[in-house]
Amino acid sequence: MKGGVTRLAGLGMALALAVTACGSVDTGNTSDKGSAAKQELTVTAFAGAWGELFKKSFVEPFERDTGAKVNLVYGANAEWLTKLRAAGGKNPPFDVIAFTPDASLPAASAGLLQPLTTGNLAHWKELDPVLAGKSAYDGKQYGVPLTTGSTGLLYRTDKIKTPPTDWTDIFDKQYCGHVALPPLTYNPGLEFFSALVTSQGGTLSDPAAVDKAFGKLATLKGCTSSFPANAGNAATVMENGDAWIMPFWDGRAFAMAQAGSPIGFTYPKSGPVGALTSYFIAAGTQKSDLANKFLDYLTAAQNQQPFAEGTWYAAGNDSISYGQPFEQKVKHGPEVFKKFIWVDYAVATPKLNEWQQRWNQIFG
Repeated sequence: MKGGVTRLAGLGMALALAVTACGSVDTGNTSDKGSAAKQELTVTAFAGAWGELFKKSFVEPFERDTGAKVNLVYGANAEWLTKLRAAGGKNPPFDVIAFTPDASLPAASAGLLQPLTTGNLAHWKELDPVLAGKSAYDGKQYGVPLTTGSTGLLYRTDKIKTPPTDWTDIFDKQYCGHVALPPLTYNPGLEFFSALVTSQGGTLSDPAAVDKAFGKLATLKGCTSSFPANAGNAATVMENGDAWIMPFWDGRAFAMAQAGSPIGFTYPKSGPVGALTSYFIAAGTQKSDLANKFLDYLTAAQNQQPFAEGTWYAAGNDSISYGQPFEQKVKHGPEVFKKFIWVDYAVATPKLNEWQQRWNQIFG
């Protein structure tokens, strides 16, 4: 997901778990430390507490076991994609990159990512096939799934006594004046729009279905109180009471609730929207072998579990046995992921500017 998680549930406990539970990972090569020692790898991570937990869960075990040095570059999708494009597949500024599908699709299409040899990855068969498929393009596997969130309805439990059940509830007149609506250029906004199109029986590739969804959105004009365009703003408008309901991610909602905010979350009955983060190797890197070793640490169950439980986002590795709090709250697993609504970025990305302009005409 784009942006870091700024308030993670039980962060201190998660970090401790990351240190104690993330032991050595069997990469199938007993000479890892000797071959990787003194090498350096540049890896991106979303800024904030997300990145700090990423460092504890993956980077520190990798450095300890291999002797290699990882240079973490904190930031977000758009800037990383811009820098990869500037490099043009030669001497890339990063070796391993975190991307959500809105960025990985154009990066792969432009030849900026290196296809994976999945047979060389120690934990490939443990990874969820649905999630892995979302980072494959034109029949080639490019990425490995780290975590996936679910976009549904985040709401104030002190203002909304009867929890919403589906996407259409956000249009209920009782919430008028208290709806937060992310723009389409921010992932949760596009994910909500995709859900709106799908829940009305359409697809993003059908102009009539898109027109119908914009017509429905127009009924929220005058009822929206804010238009958060990043995770920090989204949390602020909900916590200060400016908004009572908003399409957003499950992990964010559960983290806010754990921190003491009166926040609930609904997985819409017509289907939540998948929000996936995967990791990729940059085309043109001179450190492919080391990058693949890092992916082994990134996909190992013992490393993914504390990261998933710390962020409240389901891990890409299906072999994990989560703790009870996580299991009770977060919907996950192959059968769940199959039923997700997934944004068709092949259609949405080239239309995004046009759609955002239409959105702006409605909401100003």
